[in-house]
Amino acid sequence: MLLEIDGKKVEAKDGTSLKEIFSDNKLPYLNGSTIGIIKKETEKSKYLDEFLIKTNKGSFVIKVSDTEEGKVFSQIAKEYEKKTVRWKTSTLIAIGSVPTTIKPVKEEKIYQPWDVFFTLAGFDNNTTYMTLSKKTQKGAYGTSNPLGKITEGRHVPPLIEEGDEILSVTPVEVFSVERDFETTKDLTYKPKNGEKIFTHIGLKINENTPMAMEHLFSLTKDGYITIDETTESYVATERLRGFDVENENSALRKKNTVSVRTEGNGTGVVYIYKKDRITTPNHSIAAQITSGVELLEMLKTGDKVALRTIPHSLSVLGLTQKEAEDLLKVEGIKQERVGDLSDTAVIVEQDPPFTAEVLKTKTAKTIGIDKGNIIEIELYENMAPNTVKYFRKLTGLINKPIGKLDIQFAHPSVPLVAFEGGSVEAAGLIPENPPVEVSRVGEIGVTNMSRQHKGLIGIRLKEDKSYGPTGEEFDGTNIIGKIDIDKLKIDFNKEKAVYLKEIKK
Repeated sequence: MLLEIDGKKVEAKDGTSLKEIFSDNKLPYLNGSTIGIIKKETEKSKYLDEFLIKTNKGSFVIKVSDTEEGKVFSQIAKEYEKKTVRWKTSTLIAIGSVPTTIKPVKEEKIYQPWDVFFTLAGFDNNTTYMTLSKKTQKGAYGTSNPLGKITEGRHVPPLIEEGDEILSVTPVEVFSVERDFETTKDLTYKPKNGEKIFTHIGLKINENTPMAMEHLFSLTKDGYITIDETTESYVATERLRGFDVENENSALRKKNTVSVRTEGNGTGVVYIYKKDRITTPNHSIAAQITSGVELLEMLKTGDKVALRTIPHSLSVLGLTQKEAEDLLKVEGIKQERVGDLSDTAVIVEQDPPFTAEVLKTKTAKTIGIDKGNIIEIELYENMAPNTVKYFRKLTGLINKPIGKLDIQFAHPSVPLVAFEGGSVEAAGLIPENPPVEVSRVGEIGVTNMSRQHKGLIGIRLKEDKSYGPTGEEFDGTNIIGKIDIDKLKIDFNKEKAVYLKEIKK
């Protein structure tokens, strides 16, 4: 049987499963992601209530109104072919004439710019002109209502002069494809001959939007996104809701483009468009779909969809110096090692930080430290979701594999170390997951909104039955995670900042 997988023709034996087909043809598939399958396609056409008018000066489109005049025009529109402009004034252009069945009326009517209406010369329907309104005007032209309005090609009527000709009048026909489709994650599915299969969506990211580019890289670092909202005109993913992104490209949100919300409710949410939307200063257009449009149309809320981006991320945080060297070399990027220069040192910062800038400068400074100096943390997302989100955002772990905290206070005589927080971001830190009976060694805590120093982050170095990791009473403390003190090689008293890596258990 012959299949089409992500736009490529693939032959397979009848009864072969998707798993076997992917394996036999070395086709990449992200386990657990949504697969779209088109079983049958039927092309249909229909005529819109629009007419394309071609003249020797250019073309324009008339959208016909639901009026008696509009219905008459739809029936006799072709009769205006080869007709010429009979007269032109500062307010209108008259084309024709042709006979109609319009019943003459003598009362004055108001017409707006771009209205199209019938003019009955001498109130005689045997000489009916198609008239284009250039300005707001009032007059008795023999009819009651406009027959339609010019919706496209409005630059053409001002070019038309007396004697110019209507070359053709054509009803606008649109074609659509009706699809019988389904989605699955089941690799035992056995496709049938002629089916079209889609495993991912391809994106070309705009290199002139470096911040939005990194935002998309952060969102797709696992190779997929989860669809949190589906509407008729877009799908959206909210995993980075609340993450600040500057607006770099306010443009028309066209079908098959991707935007990042940069202001208002939902900042950081990413939208993929199935239909055109209006331009808004609250969205930055970041990418264009290059493949998998069909899969986009099939997605439902809760689906996990694989995304592949061009270019791919050149953030090397969390890699070793050697791993970064190998990755950057493929892209022709010159690496400058800083800090710990050894091959096994882990990169905790890079300059420039954005992929777009790395591609532009063709250089990357990679700052490495010994792996043992990176603090591994376990976060209690289920017990303190709001505070964990605050912590990830503040440290950078929300979108980076390596986070950073600046030390505010550390002293050998004090059984805790405190790190700088963000008082603005901490304003909504409701009390959650306070210590019970005792604050244990290695616990990470955040001062909640009930205290003056809200947002302060601390690590408990010695057990205490009265105060949490930030030195606050238990009811002012949210416990968000822990570290293994015994594995620490860091002397907090000698450092200005520490680097963090989240571990899952």
